[in-house]
Amino acid sequence: MVVRPTRGDGPSYLKDLYAASGRSVPEALADWEEKVDGWTIAYRVGSEDAAILEVKIEPGIFAFDRTAERVVLAYGLSAPPSARRDASRMRGFPDVSVGVHETLGERAFLADRGHFLAHGAGGSYDINLFPQRRDLNRGWSTQGRLFRQMEKHVAGRPGTFYFHRAIYVDDTWIPGQLEFGVLVDDQTWWVEVFDNR
Repeated sequence: MVVRPTRGDGPSYLKDLYAASGRSVPEALADWEEKVDGWTIAYRVGSEDAAILEVKIEPGIFAFDRTAERVVLAYGLSAPPSARRDASRMRGFPDVSVGVHETLGERAFLADRGHFLAHGAGGSYDINLFPQRRDLNRGWSTQGRLFRQMEKHVAGRPGTFYFHRAIYVDDTWIPGQLEFGVLVDDQTWWVEVFDNR
Protein backbone atom coordinates (compact mmCIF):
# COMPACT_ATOMS: atom_id res chain seq x y z
CA MET A 1 0.00 0.00 0.00
CA VAL A 2 0.99 3.60 -0.43
CA VAL A 3 1.69 5.60 2.70
CA ARG A 4 -0.28 8.77 2.18
CA PRO A 5 0.08 11.81 4.41
CA THR A 6 -2.22 11.93 7.41
CA ARG A 7 -4.82 14.40 6.26
CA GLY A 8 -7.79 13.73 8.50
CA ASP A 9 -10.92 14.28 6.48
CA GLY A 10 -9.06 16.47 3.98
CA PRO A 11 -9.14 15.84 0.25
CA SER A 12 -6.82 13.43 -1.51
CA TYR A 13 -3.93 14.67 -3.62
CA LEU A 14 -6.02 13.89 -6.69
CA LYS A 15 -8.81 16.14 -5.42
CA ASP A 16 -6.19 18.78 -4.54
CA LEU A 17 -4.86 18.73 -8.12
CA TYR A 18 -8.30 19.29 -9.58
CA ALA A 19 -9.39 21.82 -6.94
CA ALA A 20 -6.29 23.92 -7.68
CA SER A 21 -7.37 24.03 -11.33
CA GLY A 22 -10.95 24.95 -10.41
CA ARG A 23 -12.37 21.64 -11.61
CA SER A 24 -13.86 18.56 -10.05
CA VAL A 25 -12.36 15.09 -10.47
CA PRO A 26 -13.79 13.48 -13.63
CA GLU A 27 -15.82 10.29 -13.33
CA ALA A 28 -13.14 8.40 -15.28
CA LEU A 29 -10.87 8.80 -12.21
CA ALA A 30 -13.39 7.52 -9.65
CA ASP A 31 -11.26 4.41 -9.07
CA TRP A 32 -7.87 6.15 -9.35
CA GLU A 33 -6.67 5.50 -5.80
CA GLU A 34 -7.59 1.81 -6.16
CA LYS A 35 -5.51 1.68 -9.36
CA VAL A 36 -2.57 3.27 -7.55
CA ASP A 37 -2.92 0.74 -4.72
CA GLY A 38 -3.05 -2.13 -7.24
CA TRP A 39 0.11 -0.94 -8.98
CA THR A 40 1.98 -0.52 -5.72
CA ILE A 41 0.90 -3.98 -4.54
CA ALA A 42 2.21 -5.43 -7.83
CA TYR A 43 5.45 -3.47 -7.36
CA ARG A 44 5.91 -4.85 -3.84
CA VAL A 45 5.78 -8.43 -5.14
CA GLY A 46 9.29 -7.90 -6.52
CA SER A 47 10.37 -5.40 -3.85
CA GLU A 48 9.22 -6.75 -0.51
CA ASP A 49 11.18 -4.17 1.51
CA ALA A 50 9.62 -1.26 -0.37
CA ALA A 51 8.60 1.81 1.61
CA ILE A 52 6.39 3.71 -0.81
CA LEU A 53 5.54 7.29 0.03
CA GLU A 54 3.21 9.58 -1.87
CA VAL A 55 4.97 12.90 -2.44
CA LYS A 56 3.46 16.05 -3.90
CA ILE A 57 5.86 18.11 -6.01
CA GLU A 58 4.03 20.58 -8.23
CA PRO A 59 2.55 19.94 -10.68
CA GLY A 60 2.33 16.26 -9.86
CA ILE A 61 2.30 13.43 -7.36
CA PHE A 62 4.99 10.77 -7.08
CA ALA A 63 4.76 7.32 -5.50
CA PHE A 64 8.38 6.97 -4.41
CA ASP A 65 10.07 3.90 -2.95
CA ARG A 66 12.45 5.38 -0.43
CA THR A 67 14.12 2.00 0.17
CA ALA A 68 15.17 1.54 -3.48
CA GLU A 69 15.26 5.30 -4.10
CA ARG A 70 13.17 5.17 -7.25
CA VAL A 71 9.83 6.39 -8.56
CA VAL A 72 7.07 3.81 -8.91
CA LEU A 73 4.44 6.14 -10.39
CA ALA A 74 4.04 9.81 -11.27
CA TYR A 75 0.79 11.53 -12.16
CA GLY A 76 -0.61 15.00 -12.49
CA LEU A 77 -2.33 17.62 -14.59
CA SER A 78 -0.30 19.06 -17.43
CA ALA A 79 0.68 22.70 -17.19
CA PRO A 80 2.91 25.05 -19.14
CA PRO A 81 6.54 24.81 -17.96
CA SER A 82 7.10 27.14 -15.00
CA ALA A 83 10.56 28.05 -16.30
CA ARG A 84 12.92 27.39 -19.18
CA ARG A 85 15.00 24.23 -18.98
CA ASP A 86 17.78 24.69 -16.46
CA ALA A 87 20.65 23.32 -18.56
CA SER A 88 23.24 23.67 -15.79
CA ARG A 89 21.03 21.80 -13.35
CA MET A 90 20.48 19.02 -15.87
CA ARG A 91 24.24 18.81 -16.48
CA GLY A 92 24.75 18.50 -12.72
CA PHE A 93 22.53 15.41 -12.61
CA PRO A 94 24.56 12.19 -12.98
CA ASP A 95 25.25 11.03 -16.54
CA VAL A 96 22.67 8.29 -16.86
CA SER A 97 24.36 6.67 -19.87
CA VAL A 98 27.46 6.05 -17.73
CA GLY A 99 25.29 4.65 -14.94
CA VAL A 100 23.36 2.42 -17.33
CA HIS A 101 26.62 1.11 -18.83
CA GLU A 102 28.13 0.42 -15.39
CA THR A 103 24.96 -1.31 -14.21
CA LEU A 104 23.94 -3.29 -17.29
CA GLY A 105 27.30 -3.94 -18.97
CA GLU A 106 26.74 -5.62 -22.35
CA ARG A 107 22.99 -4.96 -22.10
CA ALA A 108 23.55 -1.19 -21.77
CA PHE A 109 21.91 1.36 -24.04
CA LEU A 110 22.33 5.07 -24.68
CA ALA A 111 20.18 6.88 -22.15
CA ASP A 112 18.86 10.38 -21.55
CA ARG A 113 17.73 11.99 -18.35
CA GLY A 114 14.07 11.26 -19.01
CA HIS A 115 11.21 12.95 -17.16
CA PHE A 116 8.35 10.95 -15.66
CA LEU A 117 6.24 14.11 -15.95
CA ALA A 118 7.39 15.83 -19.15
CA HIS A 119 9.17 19.16 -18.80
CA GLY A 120 7.00 20.52 -21.62
CA ALA A 121 3.93 19.66 -19.52
CA GLY A 122 5.24 21.34 -16.36
CA GLY A 123 7.39 18.51 -14.96
CA SER A 124 10.26 19.32 -12.63
CA TYR A 125 13.74 17.83 -12.15
CA ASP A 126 15.27 15.77 -9.32
CA ILE A 127 12.84 12.99 -8.31
CA ASN A 128 11.23 13.34 -11.76
CA LEU A 129 14.37 12.23 -13.66
CA PHE A 130 15.32 8.66 -14.58
CA PRO A 131 17.41 6.75 -17.17
CA GLN A 132 15.31 6.59 -20.34
CA ARG A 133 16.31 5.02 -23.64
CA ARG A 134 17.53 7.83 -25.86
CA ASP A 135 15.66 6.55 -28.93
CA LEU A 136 12.44 6.43 -26.91
CA ASN A 137 12.88 9.83 -25.27
CA ARG A 138 13.80 11.61 -28.50
CA GLY A 139 11.32 9.87 -30.80
CA TRP A 140 13.98 8.12 -32.89
CA SER A 141 12.22 4.74 -32.99
CA THR A 142 8.70 3.53 -33.74
CA GLN A 143 7.92 3.38 -30.02
CA GLY A 144 9.71 6.70 -29.54
CA ARG A 145 7.52 8.45 -32.10
CA LEU A 146 4.39 7.22 -30.31
CA PHE A 147 5.84 8.23 -26.93
CA ARG A 148 6.62 11.74 -28.21
CA GLN A 149 3.13 11.98 -29.74
CA MET A 150 1.64 11.29 -26.32
CA GLU A 151 3.94 13.81 -24.62
CA LYS A 152 3.03 16.47 -27.20
CA HIS A 153 -0.67 15.73 -26.70
CA VAL A 154 -0.32 16.29 -22.96
CA ALA A 155 1.88 19.40 -23.28
CA GLY A 156 -0.42 20.95 -25.89
CA ARG A 157 -3.51 20.59 -23.71
CA PRO A 158 -2.88 22.12 -20.26
CA GLY A 159 -5.05 20.54 -17.58
CA THR A 160 -4.83 17.04 -19.07
CA PHE A 161 -4.51 14.25 -16.49
CA TYR A 162 -1.73 11.78 -17.21
CA PHE A 163 0.42 9.20 -15.50
CA HIS A 164 3.76 7.53 -16.05
CA ARG A 165 4.43 4.23 -14.31
CA ALA A 166 7.83 2.58 -14.11
CA ILE A 167 7.88 -1.21 -14.42
CA TYR A 168 11.10 -2.54 -12.92
CA VAL A 169 12.66 -5.90 -13.76
CA ASP A 170 15.43 -5.81 -11.16
CA ASP A 171 16.57 -3.77 -8.15
CA THR A 172 18.10 -0.90 -10.16
CA TRP A 173 16.47 2.47 -10.85
CA ILE A 174 16.40 1.68 -14.59
CA PRO A 175 12.82 0.76 -15.59
CA GLY A 176 12.42 -2.23 -17.90
CA GLN A 177 9.18 -0.78 -19.26
CA LEU A 178 7.19 2.42 -18.95
CA GLU A 179 3.41 2.60 -18.90
CA PHE A 180 2.21 6.00 -20.06
CA GLY A 181 -1.46 6.93 -19.75
CA VAL A 182 -3.38 10.01 -20.84
CA LEU A 183 -6.98 10.79 -19.93
CA VAL A 184 -8.21 12.30 -23.21
CA ASP A 185 -10.89 14.97 -22.72
CA ASP A 186 -11.40 13.74 -19.12
CA GLN A 187 -13.21 10.68 -20.51
CA THR A 188 -11.16 8.16 -22.47
CA TRP A 189 -7.90 6.47 -21.54
CA TRP A 190 -5.02 6.36 -24.02
CA VAL A 191 -2.49 3.96 -22.49
CA GLU A 192 0.67 2.53 -24.02
CA VAL A 193 3.54 0.43 -22.65
CA PHE A 194 7.07 1.17 -23.90
CA ASP A 195 10.24 -0.89 -23.67
CA ASN A 196 12.98 0.96 -21.82
CA ARG A 197 15.72 -1.68 -22.10
